[in-house]
Amino acid sequence: MVLGLSSFRSASRLPTALLAIISVLGSVSGVRAADLDSALAGQTNLTTFRELVKDHPDIFVNLPSGVTIAAPNDDAFDKLGNYDEWRENKTHVEAVLKYHVMTSMVSMPSIIKGDSIWAPTLLTDPKFSPMKGGQRIILTKQPDGEVVLTSGFANRGTVVVEDVEWDKGLIQVTDSVMRVPEGLESTARNAYHDMTSFLGALFATGLYDEVILPAKEVTIFAPTNAAFQKLASTLPALSKDELKSVLRYHIVPGQVSQIWELRNESSLVTAEDKHSIRVLRHSNFIFVDAAQVLQADILVANGAVHLVDNVLNPKGGNNGTKGPDVEAVVQSPAFRVVGTETVTGTGAPTPWTEFLPCTVSCPVTETVTRTDPTVSVTRSVVVNQGGVGPTSTNGGLGVRCTGLVGVGMGVVVGVGGLVAL
Repeated sequence: MVLGLSSFRSASRLPTALLAIISVLGSVSGVRAADLDSALAGQTNLTTFRELVKDHPDIFVNLPSGVTIAAPNDDAFDKLGNYDEWRENKTHVEAVLKYHVMTSMVSMPSIIKGDSIWAPTLLTDPKFSPMKGGQRIILTKQPDGEVVLTSGFANRGTVVVEDVEWDKGLIQVTDSVMRVPEGLESTARNAYHDMTSFLGALFATGLYDEVILPAKEVTIFAPTNAAFQKLASTLPALSKDELKSVLRYHIVPGQVSQIWELRNESSLVTAEDKHSIRVLRHSNFIFVDAAQVLQADILVANGAVHLVDNVLNPKGGNNGTKGPDVEAVVQSPAFRVVGTETVTGTGAPTPWTEFLPCTVSCPVTETVTRTDPTVSVTRSVVVNQGGVGPTSTNGGLGVRCTGLVGVGMGVVVGVGGLVAL
């Protein structure tokens, strides 16, 4: 199956889709292409991947026609550092391999510079991705013509050999092993530390287990830690129900919207009593209500996250409207700031991160229950000299870790490993 128009939900993807079809159809000849093993053997640096393909015939022998395989080269597996240990976890290896098989034919020369494709993959196991049509991998053509693949935890790889033909599709040789996207919690803790305040607030109100985990498809607009720091004296004055209302307004359930699908003056229905947020495009900037999108298209197991510079207010901003000031360098908070101006940055306290669940690695000496009167939230606090937060479990996957209080933006790029939702 050639990459079809239905694979592109944004009108901006139409030229790329058409070029992909023309390119692939134009390559068809009367000569039968090599089978997968022969095509891989024809590349001098795919020894490890070829062995993995042979070890998993259940994945590769009966592949349908019209697929694209992202094949990491030997150097990519060397970068794992612990390949032998990684290979022993068969469930994870199978998930990683399925994630490297795109279910459409994607020709690299056909992608327009500056354009991105969200390609569905064979990874449909709900333990790793409950999304319809399989977990996505992002392919973006850079201005210099290189195609970069983006996966979970901000892990990226470059296509180093393009469009190797085989009898059921194409092979794209890459210089990195793509990482299967994980849940919001794991992604925030390990790769995008700048949304740990948002994550902590979700745990403080119970919305993580109530809304995020059960969602099969979701788009999340996550305010940065600095956005919460600006409101450090304001948001704690809200009741628990009021805070839940604010947080639900950042969650769009039932759909996964990549950034180019957010059209000017469109609206997205949120989890907050069907209230909608409004999208505004101005020049090269994208706003949702009074917040600017700072980083888009962060892949998580059940959807996409867009990092924004303001906490959204379902009741509107200080001026009574929800729109941004498109001429401002920095958007003003959408809430009335209580008290003196607050400090932002890595040296300032990071609100709500004390609610992040702890793990067995935390030095537990005594467990007590306290009630935080400012938000009417009851939490279990592990009392020790380290001052870590409450304990919790991740749906039977074991206790979770904290240790992120006071940290700022940071990216830890990991490859090859993954955990389930």
